[in-house]
Amino acid sequence: MPIRPRLILAVVGEKSSGKTKVVEELVRALKARGLKVSTAKHVPEEDFSLDTPGKDSWRHAEAGADTVTLVAPREVSTIRRLRTEGLDLDEFLVLASEGCDVLIMEGFSSIFGTDPRVLKVVVVKGPSRAAEVEASGTIRPVLAFVGPGKAEGLRTPYLGFEELGELADKIADMALKRERRASLFLDRKEVPLNSFVRELLRKLVLAFTSCLKGVELAGDEEVTVLIRRREGEGKS
Repeated sequence: MPIRPRLILAVVGEKSSGKTKVVEELVRALKARGLKVSTAKHVPEEDFSLDTPGKDSWRHAEAGADTVTLVAPREVSTIRRLRTEGLDLDEFLVLASEGCDVLIMEGFSSIFGTDPRVLKVVVVKGPSRAAEVEASGTIRPVLAFVGPGKAEGLRTPYLGFEELGELADKIADMALKRERRASLFLDRKEVPLNSFVRELLRKLVLAFTSCLKGVELAGDEEVTVLIRRREGEGKS
């Protein structure tokens, strides 16, 4: 069921700057703090594919399957064929978040580089590069820069790789303060709700569900309502 993460973070930066190292350390630190974490990796190569031409799964997709799921003894993988140009954040979250507390994306600066809903950690090769990025405004909002050396005169915190625990504490604190008790989705897009409507929706759904045979609720559950249109419905 699609649930928007409490916090969405993109780790961006130049090639070989240390983005994957930062993602790894943040995932470990946030998991140690009891948060559920999902990750996503942007692969910009146009002809990249996880599938192999000629394999059974590839033939399923070629025949027109919307998704193909591969189930192996130690992993389950789902492949969706779709164009990602102009990918909407809500659509992406349905595909990637899995109801996590924090979604950490590696890359995606070309897609969500200035999206205010996605916080960025910018990994740089030095303080001068951090100053250039901050001055240009091409990546925002920036939660922190991470890189070697010490920086002065920046408006944004500049941390060394050895200080990622401090960054994880800040991310965890932000995520825990963003409690989302109810969400409403129409197809793959989340419908904005004010606090009154959100709590009303939650109470109504829990009240109805608690009346069903065999259902026991604690009363503090989060609620997600997903409405799907029939194919072609609601489109001009």
